[in-house]
Amino acid sequence: MIKKHFKLYKSGKKWCVMAFATVASIVGLATVANADDVNTTTTSNAQTTQVAEETPATSTSDAASSAVQSNSVDAAEQTTNVDTNVASPAVTPVQPQDTQQKNGWVNENNNWTYYQNGEVTSGRDYTYLPTINGEGNSWYLVDNGVVQSGVQQWAGSYYDFDANNNYQRVDNNYVQSQWGMWYLFGNDGRIQTGVQQWAGSYYYFDPSTYLRVDNDYRQSQWGDWYLFGNDGRIQTGVQKWYDTYYYFDPSTYLRVDNDYRQSQWGDWYMFGPDGRIVSGLYGWKESLYYFTPYLYTKATNQWVSANGKSYWASGSGIITSGLNSINNYILNNNLGHANITFYDNGQAIPLNITGKYSGTGNGLPNIVIVHETANPNDSIWGEINYEKNHYNDAFVHAFVDNNNIIQISNTDHEAWGAGYPANGRAVQFEQVEVHNADAFARELSNAAYYTAYIMHKYGFAPSLVSNGNGTLWSHHNVSQYLGGTDHTDPDGYWYTNAHNFYGTDYTMRDFYELVSLYYGEF
Repeated sequence: MIKKHFKLYKSGKKWCVMAFATVASIVGLATVANADDVNTTTTSNAQTTQVAEETPATSTSDAASSAVQSNSVDAAEQTTNVDTNVASPAVTPVQPQDTQQKNGWVNENNNWTYYQNGEVTSGRDYTYLPTINGEGNSWYLVDNGVVQSGVQQWAGSYYDFDANNNYQRVDNNYVQSQWGMWYLFGNDGRIQTGVQQWAGSYYYFDPSTYLRVDNDYRQSQWGDWYLFGNDGRIQTGVQKWYDTYYYFDPSTYLRVDNDYRQSQWGDWYMFGPDGRIVSGLYGWKESLYYFTPYLYTKATNQWVSANGKSYWASGSGIITSGLNSINNYILNNNLGHANITFYDNGQAIPLNITGKYSGTGNGLPNIVIVHETANPNDSIWGEINYEKNHYNDAFVHAFVDNNNIIQISNTDHEAWGAGYPANGRAVQFEQVEVHNADAFARELSNAAYYTAYIMHKYGFAPSLVSNGNGTLWSHHNVSQYLGGTDHTDPDGYWYTNAHNFYGTDYTMRDFYELVSLYYGEF
């Protein structure tokens, strides 16, 4: 407030009036502005759900300074005709304090900070504010008033904010973080994981690290498995993985199992039930074929050798010569196989007798062992009932004869049929002795089918044991390579019946032919 004081004084014979202008309570005005004294516009607090229109408040120190200047002019005009020879009282002007408040965005040490009435909001928030570039309003992530950029954690996920684009959230883009790693952000700005479409292809982003996965076979968020290449792209066609080859469908991107497919370079290849490329003898569509090792192409119009035997591959690739005469009898007469029966739901032997397979890394079997009962006078049900009552001594998983395939024990658990270490690796079944040519052929066919079924169930392909390696074993092979037993079955039983009924021999090489043929059915 400006107050004027008047004082009479005598100049010569005249009385004159002198006016003083003093500044009152300047300090108080600089710090407190009453609604009646200064006209100001108050800025509303920024809200996260609506636009806050910003109008800077009028500075009270500017108002006070203007008032001081105006009244000083009035006082000067009133003293224009005063005699200067008379000394006037000394007046010391009071200077107003600099109290201008920060409002809006302020660049401080290359960081943009948002102020309201000289203060910043505390905490971390994603809020709607006037833009830094002065064009309308937008959303910003701020931490104690400071706008955030780069990859930031917020609301249980991660987002990226682009400092070169007005600190806006990055949507649907693959960008490099402030620490150098690359991440994909979706349409809602969230960091992406699992299989995601980007730039005309599909990629996989690890759920833990959020990084793109290269050269790996991964399960998607919906359960299917896909192969991703060295550049992260999803793979199709023939692809090498873990020292073998697989085929991935160009439309579904899924691994192709048990099918004959043309590669991206034009050659055709066979892929087994586990997706691996096939070599050697292989059954497919009720015929037996031979696929050359290393090249993996189907043999046609040529003699081929497998497991010490020679076969003729016709123009279509079907093996037409070289098969054991008993196997030919099975194929030519379409003997087929029995269906698998699960006695007591396949658990006639109590589950708690044994556990998972102790000799494999995943607790599942990786070989099949063929047995023979060596009891010419017993039936399949006599053998089953005996083991059901004496399982503490020994038992196998299944029994086979010419009319039946009966599983009595859960194949997810070990059996006690060949000693250890074989018991810790093998599904095992017994052949019951039969006594005529047709019954013997049908029993072999049932045994081969059950063997192929088990191999398919547990994801390993038939390979005849050699030097202790392979998936198809006889009890005799266990004695040879693993120990823990001295049995030689089913060699004697097979030799006797093959010679007596067919005038030929029958070995594990011949049995492998049948197993390979049936394996292609799954």
